[in-house]
Amino acid sequence: MKTGVIILFVLITQLASAQKKFANYSSIDWNVLNIEASTPAELAQKLTSPYKTDIEKVRAIFSWIAQHISYGHDQNTSTSRHSRNHNTIEEGESVDTTTALIPLNELVAEDVLKKRIAFCYGYSRLFQCLCDDAGIPCEVINGYARGDSKRIGTNFRTNHSWNAVRLDSSWYLVDVTWASGYFTYNSNEFVRHFDDQYFLTSPDQFALDHIPDDLRWSLLLQTPTLDEFRHSPYKGRCFVKYNIVSYWPSEGVIYVSIGDTVYFHIQTDLEPDRHIGGGSLDDSLVLAPLQNAVYCEPINIDKNNTINYTYVVQTLSAQWVQLVYNGDMILRYKLDIRNEREHN
Repeated sequence: MKTGVIILFVLITQLASAQKKFANYSSIDWNVLNIEASTPAELAQKLTSPYKTDIEKVRAIFSWIAQHISYGHDQNTSTSRHSRNHNTIEEGESVDTTTALIPLNELVAEDVLKKRIAFCYGYSRLFQCLCDDAGIPCEVINGYARGDSKRIGTNFRTNHSWNAVRLDSSWYLVDVTWASGYFTYNSNEFVRHFDDQYFLTSPDQFALDHIPDDLRWSLLLQTPTLDEFRHSPYKGRCFVKYNIVSYWPSEGVIYVSIGDTVYFHIQTDLEPDRHIGGGSLDDSLVLAPLQNAVYCEPINIDKNNTINYTYVVQTLSAQWVQLVYNGDMILRYKLDIRNEREHN
């Protein structure tokens, strides 16, 4: 079965490579430079109408955004395109949410189109909105992105947004934020510079510096472990909303054998009567369930507001343990399972 999946993946990769050969990217990149529009729908129509294939349309959308939208940043903080510290979701966009009956994507897209400035959240939402208008399936992916400078410990958490787009029944990854430019080290000035290395990037290459909250969006059978997992578990985007003050184990890689019981603890300072909406975990309609990760629910919550979990290692195929609370993924640990038979 695994051999068949690998062969299928190779065929899909070859098909994507063949498609790229037939798409004149340079011509598309040049053609979109002078296109202007007042609404996302009008922009999507102008960008995609000259082309017949979805890959050409997606390239036009990707190229236009990267070449026309500048990254916004806080002048009071030190940020750099090289360190990627500017890709924080928490910075957010200034969007008028009082407008009724307009989808969030469209609201954000209209705001970004008007201001020509965005954070990663705005880039990815605009990209999805334009793909939606063009009839091309697209998803916004939230997760962790690592730049040139390593960030470990408490910083190893959701900090970035990118996209997955569907072409010819297969999903591909793009990061239009990182394609738009960079910040200078000395003046912290944003320099617009089109860089398309994150356009339809191969999943194994993308995984070198991107970890999605939902591991299925890595588009890999086995997601590689970033160095940060040795220092800290991965903190999902819901980690901060529960006022978590400590967790154990403190390191992200757990070395175990079949039959071992692993104990996890998360302490929060939330008041007992404070209710927080949850349930961000949902069954994706576009991706199959992840076979090598397990969701672990609490066994109890003690009087010190400590949420307790246990997991019994039963199979060598389990690679990740994801701690869930109130329907939200809070922490993710990597399992390094020792096969006792190999050591006897």
